Amino acid sequence: MGKELLFEIGAEEIPASYVPPAIQQLRAAVEEGLSAARLQHGDVRTFMTPRRMVVAVADIADMQEDLEREVTGPPAKVAFDDEGVPTKAGLGFAKSQGVAVEDLEVRDTGKGEYVHVRVTDKGRASSEVLPEILRAAAASLSFPKTMRWGPDQRFARPVRWLVALLGGEVLDMEFAGVKAGDETRGHRNWSPGPHRVKDVDDYLAVLERNYVLADPAARRVRILEETQRVAGECGGRLVVNESLLDEVTYLVEFPTVFAGRFADRFLELPRDVIVVAMKSHQRYFAVEDNDGKLLPNFLCVANVPAESHDAVREGNERVLVSRLDDAAFYWHEDTRANFEDKVDSLRNVTWLEGLGSLYEKTERLERLSRTIGEWVSSPETDTAVRAAKLAKADLVTEMVKDGKEFTELQGVMGREYALASGEKAPVAAAIHEHYMPRFAGDALPSSEAGVILSIADRLDSIVGCFSAGLIPSGSQDPYALRRQAIGLIRILLDRDLNVPVRGLAEAAADAFGLSDEARTTTLDGVLDFVRQRARNVFIDEGYAYDLVDAVLGASSDDLPGARKRIVALSHFREADDFTGLVVGSRRVMNILKGDPSVTVDAPALVEPASIALEKARADTEGNVDAAIRSDDLDEAVRSLLGLRRPIDDFFDGVMVMVEDEKLRAVRLGLLSEVRSLFMRIADFSRVVLEGEAQE
Repeated sequence: MGKELLFEIGAEEIPASYVPPAIQQLRAAVEEGLSAARLQHGDVRTFMTPRRMVVAVADIADMQEDLEREVTGPPAKVAFDDEGVPTKAGLGFAKSQGVAVEDLEVRDTGKGEYVHVRVTDKGRASSEVLPEILRAAAASLSFPKTMRWGPDQRFARPVRWLVALLGGEVLDMEFAGVKAGDETRGHRNWSPGPHRVKDVDDYLAVLERNYVLADPAARRVRILEETQRVAGECGGRLVVNESLLDEVTYLVEFPTVFAGRFADRFLELPRDVIVVAMKSHQRYFAVEDNDGKLLPNFLCVANVPAESHDAVREGNERVLVSRLDDAAFYWHEDTRANFEDKVDSLRNVTWLEGLGSLYEKTERLERLSRTIGEWVSSPETDTAVRAAKLAKADLVTEMVKDGKEFTELQGVMGREYALASGEKAPVAAAIHEHYMPRFAGDALPSSEAGVILSIADRLDSIVGCFSAGLIPSGSQDPYALRRQAIGLIRILLDRDLNVPVRGLAEAAADAFGLSDEARTTTLDGVLDFVRQRARNVFIDEGYAYDLVDAVLGASSDDLPGARKRIVALSHFREADDFTGLVVGSRRVMNILKGDPSVTVDAPALVEPASIALEKARADTEGNVDAAIRSDDLDEAVRSLLGLRRPIDDFFDGVMVMVEDEKLRAVRLGLLSEVRSLFMRIADFSRVVLEGEAQE
C-alpha cells in the first residue's frame, strides 16, 4: 500500500464556467506528471467549488521506479587508442555517466563502431518528486482570462492557500507565492477557518462541518432536491433547467434554497420571457403548476444560511421585478403594430458586410424555401414561405435588438409576436424552429415547414459567406458555419431527406448573382466543407473512418443514402470476398488512374475472361440498381462481392495496356464500367485492409 496524496489550490471565487475545464486540466496534468516521473499510483479523484480545486490520489508509491537506459557515446576509435587504452574522450564519457571505464561496450551500429553504456537512474522518494509535479500542474492551467501578480504568477483569481499532503505529511512546495500546508478554509462567511486536515476523508468531513460540499455531484443533488422541495411548498413543481443547474453548482459551496414572488400581472408575458428574465442574470429557477403554467414564484440558490433568507429575499424580488418591468415594456411596445409591418425595417439592418441587408436575406429565404418545399413535395411549402418572410422580423423588435438580455430569445419571440399578430400556429412554429439546432445536441425542427426553413437559412448563410470569402480557417469560425453545416447534416439525416446537397447549394448560389467562375469556386468550397463535416458526423456516430472515406469519396450528394452505404459496408467487412473485392477494385483504379469514364464496347470483347467479366458486370449492375431502388444496400454490396472472381480472372488472363490502341480502349472501357459500378456504392480502393498502415 502506498501513500495518499491530497492537493488543494484555494483561491478567490473563480467564475463558474472556468472551474470544470480547469479541474480536468489539473487532473490530467497530475496524472501525466506521475506517469512521466515513474510513480505508481491508484485511483485519482477530483473535487471543486468556486474557491478550490482538489486532486486526491490513492496509493502513491514511496519511490520512483528505477530507470534503465542505454547511452551512446563517441566513436570507438575516439574513445580508445589503437592499443585499446581509453583516451580522454573515453574516460570523460564514462565519468559523465557515472560508470567505470570497464563498463563501456563497443558496438557496431551499422554506421560504425560506437561506445555504449547501460545506465541505471535510481528512483527518488515520492516526497521529493511530487512538489515538482504539483507545481508544474498548477502552473499549466489555462483560463479564458487570468490575473497576474508576479513574473511567473498567473491564475484565474488570486491564490490564497495550498494544501499538499502525502500520507499526512506536508510536502515542501510553493505556488503563486503561497507555501503549502495542512490547513484548508471553510465557507467564507460561516466558518472561514483555517481548519487543519489530515487526509482526504478527514478533509471532506472537515469541509462539510464547515459548510462546504467539495463534491460537485453532491452539491448538484442537494440543489435539485432543495429546489424541488421548495417548489412543492409553493404549490407547484420545479421547471428543471439542466444548464442552469450545472452553472449554479459551481457558484456556491453550500447551497440553500428560498422562494420569492413577483406580481401576477407579469404572467401575461410569454413564458420564455419570464424564464429568461429569471435565468440570464439572476440564475433563478421557475415554478409551474401541474398543467405546466408558470406560477408567480422564483427559486434562488443561495450561499447563505437559511436564517439569512428573509434578509436577501426582498432584494432579489426587487431586482427580478425591475427586469420583468423592462420585458413588459418591450412586449407592449412590440405588439402595438402588426408583426409583418416590422419586415420592412430589415432593409436598414446589414446582414453581413458585402452581402446585403436582412431584408434581402429574407427575400432569398422565401425563394429558397419554395424551391426546397417543391423538391420534397411538402404540403407545408406555403407555410414555410410565409414563415421565411417573417423569420428575421423579431431582430428589429425592442425585446431582441441591441444586445439586450432577451436577445437569446430570437426565434422564440418571432413565434410569440407572430401568434400575437394572428398568424397561424404552424407559421409561428416554423419561425421558432428555423434556428434549430442551435448547438450540439439541441433539438431538431419538428415540423416540415420548420425543417424547410432551417435548411434554407443554413444554406443561404454558408453559401453567402463562402461567396464573400468568409471561410472558416483553423479555429476561426466567426459566423459559426461549421455549426450551421452540422445542423444541416443532422436535419437531412434525421428526416431521411434524399435531396442532393449540390442541388441545394446551387439553388442557394443562384440568389447571389455570382459570375460563372465565382459560382464554381463557391460551390466547390461549400460542397467540400459540407463533405468534411459529414465525415466528422459519421465518424462520431461510430463508423470506421476508412469506410466513411470510401463512401463519401464515391458520392456525398445524398447524405442519408451515404449513411446507408456505410452501414452496409460495415456489415460485409468481415466477409470472405470483401478483401478480394477491395484488392480487385484497387487494380481497376490503378490502371484507369484519372482516365474519364467511357462506355464498354461489349461486342468487341474477344477473350473469355473479358466476356465473362462484362457479363458479370451487366448482371451485377441490374442487381445493384434494383437493390438501390428498393433501398436494400446490403443486397447491393452482396451483389458486388460476386465480382471478385471475374475481376481476378480478367487480370490473370488479359493484358490491358497493349500496343493496339483499339484493343486497349475496349479493355479500358470494360474496366471503366466496372469502376462506375463500384462507385455507386463506394470507392473501395480507400478501404484499409487489416495489417495496412492508416494514411
